[in-house]
Amino acid sequence: MVDIDHAAFARAVRAKLKRRGLSFDRAVDRWPALDKAMLSRACTEKRLSAGNFLLLCEALKLDPYRFLMREKGKRLRMRDIAKRLSSQSVTQVDKRETREGAR
Repeated sequence: MVDIDHAAFARAVRAKLKRRGLSFDRAVDRWPALDKAMLSRACTEKRLSAGNFLLLCEALKLDPYRFLMREKGKRLRMRDIAKRLSSQSVTQVDKRETREGAR
């Protein structure tokens, strides 16, 4: 199972905000799609929805893959992601023929 390293993400968010001299209020002014509660959750290692996680990564120019872990404490590397994706099978969709009125 893949999860987000919330501690590493929190450190990165706090560092980006500090480097840019942004408080939560100023960050929300700069990126209206963000809100203070979301920033607070991120900075205190709380869970975020996938959408909010990606939104913060986009706004702060953070690579979301950098924070993915396969198991607790084990980073997920890009080659692992590529390997998993390449091993997934794809099922071809075929048309179905049914009799009219059949249930």
